[in-house]
Amino acid sequence: MIIDLASQLSRYLSFRFPEIVVSNFKFLVSGFESEIYVFRMHFVSSEAKEYILRLFTGAGATDKLIREATGLSFLQKADYPVPGMFLQEPNVSMLGKPFEIIEKLDGQALWPILTTATPEQRKRLLSRFGVLLSQLHKLDWHSFAPAVAVLENEPLSLLETVISQYRALFTKYQLNSFLEVTDWLDIHKHDINVQPALVHQDFHANNVLLCSNDQLYVIDWTQFAISDFRVDLCWTLLIMGELGNPEWGRQILHAYTTDRNSSLDQLEYFQVMVYMKLLASTVIAFTFGPQEVGLRAEAVRLTREQLTVYKQLAQRLRNMTGLTVPELLNVLERI
Repeated sequence: MIIDLASQLSRYLSFRFPEIVVSNFKFLVSGFESEIYVFRMHFVSSEAKEYILRLFTGAGATDKLIREATGLSFLQKADYPVPGMFLQEPNVSMLGKPFEIIEKLDGQALWPILTTATPEQRKRLLSRFGVLLSQLHKLDWHSFAPAVAVLENEPLSLLETVISQYRALFTKYQLNSFLEVTDWLDIHKHDINVQPALVHQDFHANNVLLCSNDQLYVIDWTQFAISDFRVDLCWTLLIMGELGNPEWGRQILHAYTTDRNSSLDQLEYFQVMVYMKLLASTVIAFTFGPQEVGLRAEAVRLTREQLTVYKQLAQRLRNMTGLTVPELLNVLERI
C-alpha cells in the first residue's frame, strides 16, 4: 500500500515537475480526518527537504482541503507562522483522495512540552501561546472575506451561521434538549456586539509546534473561517484550561488580554456556545460512535477520565441558560 502510494505520488509530481525526485516515503499517522505521510523531495541539483503528504478522508474531505489550503496561503502572505504550502490537489483520481503537500516543520507539539517544563518555562510558553492567538485575531479579515459589505452591514449573520449549523447537527441526531440551547443562543444573539476575526476553531497546544528555531507554528487549519473572535478564544480556554489545567487557562487569557490591549466582554454567550459544542459531541460520540464527530479513541478515554469536569460543565451550562439537557445527563451517568 505505502509502496504503491509512493509510486503514485512520484509519478504525479514528476508529471507536474519533471526534475523532481521523491525518496524516503514513510507513513506517519492517521485519524478520522486525514492520513499523513512524510517524504523527502528535491529538484535535481538542489538540496532535499522533508515534506508532509496529507490525504484528506471522510465526509467533506475536499472542502476541508480547500479550506486549509486557502487558509495556509492567506496566512503565509500575512507572515503568520504556519507550514509552507507546496501544493493542493482536490482531484481524487490522482491518489484516491484529495491531498496537500506542505513543508515538514522541525518541532514537536507544545502540549507535552508544557507538561514537563519548569514553572518559569511554562509561563513564558503560555504567554507566547496567548499572544499567538491574539495576533491571529488581529489580522485583517477584510482582505479574506468574500463579501465584506455583507459582514459589515449584517455581522449577526456570523452567529446565525454557527447556530444554524448546530441546529442541523442536533436535528440529525434528534438531540432535542440541545436544540433548546440553540434557541437560547438565537434569542440572545441580538445582545451581542459581533466582532469578526479570522479564526482557527481548534487552537490548542497540540496544534501548535515549538520548532528547533524556538518559533511557534500553528497547524491544522481545516476549520479556518471568519467568525467572532470569542468563538476561538472560549474554545481555547475550554480545552487548555477547563479540560487541561485551570492555571494554563488563566495565563493564556492574561497574555491574550494584555496583547489585545482591550477588555473582553460578553464571554458568557460564547462559553455557552463552546460548552454546547463539546457536550453535544460527547453525547453523539457515546451514542452513535466517536467517528460521527471525528473523535479518536483516546478522546473517548479522556472523557471517561475527566467525567467530573464534564459534569461541572453541564452544571455551568444549566446555570447560564436555565436549561437542563437530559440526553447529556443520561450519557454522563452511563459512562
